[in-house]
Amino acid sequence: SQKHAFTLRIAHVNYHLRGDASDLDQALVEALAARYGLPYSLFSYKPGAKTPSEERLRDVRYAFFEKLRQQTHATSIAIAHNQDDQAETLLLRLLRGAGLSGLAAMRPKNNHIIRPLIEMSRADIETYLEEREISSRTDASNTDPRYFRNRIRHELLPFLEENFQPQARKLLAETALLLGDDYALLETYAAPFAVAKKPLGIEFSCSGLLALPDPIIRRELRTLLRPLLAGKNPEKNLLNEVIKSLKSNKNKTQTVTFKGLKFIRKGDTVRLL
Repeated sequence: SQKHAFTLRIAHVNYHLRGDASDLDQALVEALAARYGLPYSLFSYKPGAKTPSEERLRDVRYAFFEKLRQQTHATSIAIAHNQDDQAETLLLRLLRGAGLSGLAAMRPKNNHIIRPLIEMSRADIETYLEEREISSRTDASNTDPRYFRNRIRHELLPFLEENFQPQARKLLAETALLLGDDYALLETYAAPFAVAKKPLGIEFSCSGLLALPDPIIRRELRTLLRPLLAGKNPEKNLLNEVIKSLKSNKNKTQTVTFKGLKFIRKGDTVRLL
């Protein structure tokens, strides 16, 4: 920060999901903030009786970070995804049947989110901490085989490194970045496609959308559906259902309801609510 003239603030979320371990995580972060004389912000999130999904916890975490960023007039939110995370994410999404947008995985910079460690391996990070005697903690859930990502981390990736490619993590992570560049380029091309905003949802021409190449159709649908899904990317099943309805030869009005989203096609007019 002295060399490049920026300031830092530490932010931490305690989900209170692992008992004393969660509190020890918080204590470590507070000690590090004190050690380096950095301002520190804590969000204590106590879920109800039902354990929230990983996606819900992610939403809570990022909402807190963004609110804090705005309050402090910060320019960026730096998170600690590393090269191993990138490789795991690529494999996870590949095995779940993702398209280019999913395989592109995590970008070094995405709006206010930056990932300064995305090209550094977990092993290098651990070595750095050990050499400088910086304390760290390991989340025990990261070894729980019930989680798909953990099986990729502890079983699939070591198998690939031992039997196929010793540099599997590095190469997979680099591939994800290359795919990200390809997808970012695709996103810059504007499709000649008109959309009308209505009081409830949006409206567009079915034939107008279907005149585009299939990859652009999927991209346009993701763009159209995202605001109707609280900013989340539509699942593959939802995209497939919408495309199937768009290409249907049925003359009658079609209505598809999928997880709160309503698709209505009447003639050449399509409405998404």
